[in-house]
Amino acid sequence: MGTVFPSRRRYRVAVNSNDHPPPHVHAFGKGCEARFKLNCPDGPVELWDYVGDWTLARLNELGGEIAARLVDCCESWEDIHG
Repeated sequence: MGTVFPSRRRYRVAVNSNDHPPPHVHAFGKGCEARFKLNCPDGPVELWDYVGDWTLARLNELGGEIAARLVDCCESWEDIHG
């Protein structure tokens, strides 16, 4: 799993090298994981699912960070999955 970027709150956003469509990223925090659909190349970024004690505010903030880095995320997905 390659890290696309670390978020402002030190979550790790990554594309899994052994994953399945649709294009998406995983976000990892302390005991938490969330998946966001990318809808490449133009978005919108959508929360897919999550586990753990994420707050709605934190998920929205993280989704915003992913949307701001959508090009990087989509390029990472394409580099890994073609």
